[in-house]
Amino acid sequence: MNGMTSCVIGLTLAVALLAVQCAIAAPAKPAEPTVANRGLIVAVAKDAPPEIRTAAEAIQAAAKEQPLLKVLAGTHELRVMDTATLLSSPYQDRAFNHLVIIGLPDDPLVAKVWQREAAIEPDGIFVFGFGHFKGDIGYIESDRNPFLHSEAVARAPYETEVVTITGTTPAGVALAVNAFIHHGIINGVIAGKGWSRPTPSLLDRDPLAPDAQLPEVPARVGESPLIGVSQASEDEYRNVQADAGVEPSAIWRFKYHLKGDWDTAGVEAAIPEYLAGLHRRAYADTVWAGVFASPEAAATAAEKIVAAAGLTKEGDEKWKGNGKPGSGEPNELWVKGSTVYMTDLRR
Repeated sequence: MNGMTSCVIGLTLAVALLAVQCAIAAPAKPAEPTVANRGLIVAVAKDAPPEIRTAAEAIQAAAKEQPLLKVLAGTHELRVMDTATLLSSPYQDRAFNHLVIIGLPDDPLVAKVWQREAAIEPDGIFVFGFGHFKGDIGYIESDRNPFLHSEAVARAPYETEVVTITGTTPAGVALAVNAFIHHGIINGVIAGKGWSRPTPSLLDRDPLAPDAQLPEVPARVGESPLIGVSQASEDEYRNVQADAGVEPSAIWRFKYHLKGDWDTAGVEAAIPEYLAGLHRRAYADTVWAGVFASPEAAATAAEKIVAAAGLTKEGDEKWKGNGKPGSGEPNELWVKGSTVYMTDLRR
């Protein structure tokens, strides 16, 4: 055997040995996540004030009954994690599961997902479309999961949502949790007794009272359950006034969930998945309800809205449109008493 042959054999053996060593040392590639793996994590700091811990326990207790929690958990039991632990855990935990985050604004996980539509102020909070508040104020905002929609995930395997429940004080957080559990509020401002507005803004709207009454809508339309309610901000009231000539006393958006929503992978699904999601401006699959001062005011407003939306009459106090179901554009409007309803629901 000449020297050249020995060198080649030695090099071949070395390469083979290195390949074996690398194969042994290399970690296994994580399995591609599937819809079946997606669950719900409820995150609250282990050292959170007692009122917040108690509120988080109330969410755990409601998991099998509260409509949104049931949809988010799917076939899995919800997991409860410390917020700091979840923030430092493998990225997949945060990205590939739905999240309900409970805590004060200085909680690192709350701060990480904050949408910047509200700002904490000395002894209070400013919320866009609602204004400045002091007192025990609860604040809820929902959106697509920002950990999933980041550079760390090359292709989203499905959609995940995050609901952030916070407030100015532990009592404010507890008010928000109560509104989430019992009213289904997923976007809104809730205030306890004695709240005040220290300074006016251009767009002020009063917060929700803990005992507020919401318009009646079906708990289920076909196979789609009602999963959440968004409280409209003042800018939407101004828009309705511009179209209808009269301002409602209350506006609500009721979100329904069609089976298969949030299950499609990739960027091509981004827009429909967002519209079907929980963000305050995700208008698809909703029933919009505007409450007016009287049936006469509601009828007048309906006529103006019908004209602006290009709907056509179809029966007493009922109109139809050409909006594509699930698009956020109304395909049906009706009036019941002092309330005007619009929807784009897929049936």
